Amino acid sequence: MSKDFDFTTEYTLDKPFFAECYDQTSLPARFPQAYLKGILFLIFGVVLVEFKLLPNGYVGWFFIVLSVIETCSVYFKRTWWLWRQTISSSRGSKVVLQVNANGVGYKSGKIDRQIAWNEIDQLEQTGLGLILHLGKQRQYISKSCLNEEVIAFMVERHEASKAS
Repeated sequence: MSKDFDFTTEYTLDKPFFAECYDQTSLPARFPQAYLKGILFLIFGVVLVEFKLLPNGYVGWFFIVLSVIETCSVYFKRTWWLWRQTISSSRGSKVVLQVNANGVGYKSGKIDRQIAWNEIDQLEQTGLGLILHLGKQRQYISKSCLNEEVIAFMVERHEASKAS
């Protein structure tokens, strides 16, 4: 593709976008591993209360309540994340996405970020979008605001940057 390629689009940060972003980028919680901390807090609290290892049972009950809170935080992770995003100051703001030969850039409010092609470790395609892996960080781009030509260009530029 041409080095003169330049694509610009705009999308809104709203609840459907946040839900798509979370669903496409989050890793599913596995039962024993995700709830292990809550189970350990519960066991520790029950042992403290049942065997009266401390003069009063407040610390034991604290750990029991903490285990319930930890379990709820794992179970309601998606709901909690969506709620935080929908009450954030970025909700409803417009994002200008630009894809060109230099990389991917986006502007929204005070944020102006340029990501060069060689900074992207992996370009992962999902059913609804693209995930840009930047070390431990991940950026999500929805395919709803892209066309096939842009997606092909992004894949090609990423592969070219990894080859060189």
